[in-house]
Amino acid sequence: MTTSKSEQAAALVVPVEISLADLDSADEAKMSVVVNGKLTTGIWTFAGPGHPSPIEQSNRIGRERLHRDRDKEQARVNGRKWKAEEETLDEIQRRNVQFVVERLLGWSPVKLDGELVEFSPAAAARILEDPKKASLLQQAIEFIADEKSFTRRSATKS
Repeated sequence: MTTSKSEQAAALVVPVEISLADLDSADEAKMSVVVNGKLTTGIWTFAGPGHPSPIEQSNRIGRERLHRDRDKEQARVNGRKWKAEEETLDEIQRRNVQFVVERLLGWSPVKLDGELVEFSPAAAARILEDPKKASLLQQAIEFIADEKSFTRRSATKS
């Protein structure tokens, strides 16, 4: 029995060895805060996808979506029109702030206008709700949404 060249080549391929732990996202990631286009030493720490906070957040968002979808389906089945609730710009802003605050674990010591501001979800929400701080909110949303933010770095081998 003869084997083809492709079968011979396949037999020579050594399987790649990967640890399942290497596929895990980081539990936390640090975002360097940018102010007016300049990188600062300010650090915000966010929970990674496998951390309990984002899991709870994802479950909450999923439940809300299922509830909305169920309402739509019930209206369709019962021959009623379904009208989505209109969100105001303020509601969208609050939802975005909530999304960030639920993932934010803390920040490095910071003085704002000379006053030391300790981390708390309420303090973070106050800062992020200010329309004048939109660039910080956008920075945080983009950081959280970028899967590279929570990709573990490979250990260097010597």
